[in-house]
Amino acid sequence: MSREGEPQTLSESPPDDGTSKLEKELNVIRNRRSKGDRRRFPSAIEDFVLISGFIYGAFYALLIFSMSGGLLGTSTALDHAASKTFLDPSGECAEGTDDPWIHIYPDNDNERFSIGVYNLPPGIATINMTLIAMEVMGEGTDALSEKVDATYNVGTNGTFTTVFNFHELSPGPYELSVLVNMEPPEDSDSNAELEGEWPISNDIEVELSTSTATLSFLPFIDDADHTEATILEAGQRNCWTMRQLGGWGFVLMGAELGGGRETAMLTGGAAGIPAWWMAFISLSLSAVSLLLLYPLMYKVYHQDTDDMLSNKHIEYLVKDTVSKVAARLQINIDWELYKAEARELSIDIMVPYGTTENTLSDNKDVRAEVLRDLLEEFSLFRVFKPVQLTVRPVNHQGVDLDTGIGFGGSTADEEQPERRDYSAFFGELHTLARVEEEVRDSLDLFFARRNNVTMVG
Repeated sequence: MSREGEPQTLSESPPDDGTSKLEKELNVIRNRRSKGDRRRFPSAIEDFVLISGFIYGAFYALLIFSMSGGLLGTSTALDHAASKTFLDPSGECAEGTDDPWIHIYPDNDNERFSIGVYNLPPGIATINMTLIAMEVMGEGTDALSEKVDATYNVGTNGTFTTVFNFHELSPGPYELSVLVNMEPPEDSDSNAELEGEWPISNDIEVELSTSTATLSFLPFIDDADHTEATILEAGQRNCWTMRQLGGWGFVLMGAELGGGRETAMLTGGAAGIPAWWMAFISLSLSAVSLLLLYPLMYKVYHQDTDDMLSNKHIEYLVKDTVSKVAARLQINIDWELYKAEARELSIDIMVPYGTTENTLSDNKDVRAEVLRDLLEEFSLFRVFKPVQLTVRPVNHQGVDLDTGIGFGGSTADEEQPERRDYSAFFGELHTLARVEEEVRDSLDLFFARRNNVTMVG
């Protein structure tokens, strides 16, 4: 407050209160939010993270498609090399690139064993699957439980798969024996012989168990017993070829995307997939997801948090906007009486100003210009608070900013009515009245001298 009787000095620019840091921060946010800002890509850290995600995702997809399509060959060197390191806790696998072998793993969801035979020559394959219960009735006595025979035509891919159901079998330990024999194709020479030693076999020890659903008492839950198989002794595993690893890569990705990482690990573990390959598939999916989704989420959500203005930012923005409007309208802001406060629910602004000889706007126009520019700035910076704006001219009189009394007040001289000289106006009226009287006397004399003329009116 200024003392009564002392004229106030209207400064032309806001005082420098060390707000250069706020100005820089506002400029950064303004450039980021402005529609006219076109930053080159890449420029920020999240841009480089996004690019690395695309690069690794492309490499990952190309690797899986190349392996499953056979473009990288059928070598088992990769699995064999990894099995000799700490990446594979199951130990070194048996390397046999061209040797036929039988793969057996339980499919507990469907209550059956899945059996795959690989590296077979073209011809007719006969498979014998026998599941023997290990119920010892005497020394070395086994009880036969199930036996299935089937015949398949093997093409150039050298592979066929089949299943063996165990749904109706009783719980307990079993031995599953799979025997595969090959014969030449039907259209081949009668004397043709297949290379290698035939038949081939694979025997594993398994244990069947039954379980009941935990919530089987509910009406919509199946209360039937579910049979599961667990491999007790499978022996040394065979090394997987590049093509087989690529095919199982798609299976593991589908299992993880559909049921989560635990589902993928259970599926791969039951099928005998190398631990290092399951880890690579799972971690690669996580890496691609993070490298692609995190930068996008940061651009959408996190930047809104980073760009939120504090109360100091808002007050500086208001002062800067008012200063620009004052320069455009040729008015002087009294920065000593100026007040702006950002509250929790509103923004209170009082703008006292003085006019100059170049000012062409009245009080309403000044307030409208200030309010319009403030709302444009708040819209750009996404500041959504009610604005309490008071804009009044100050004529060298003390102003109480808490009550607003004194804005636009007038001096004692201005309260006196204006005095004007009207003597010339009344003098002209007197002259016109005399002319009217002279004309009237002349007309009366004219009609008095002529008896034959009568004046009416």
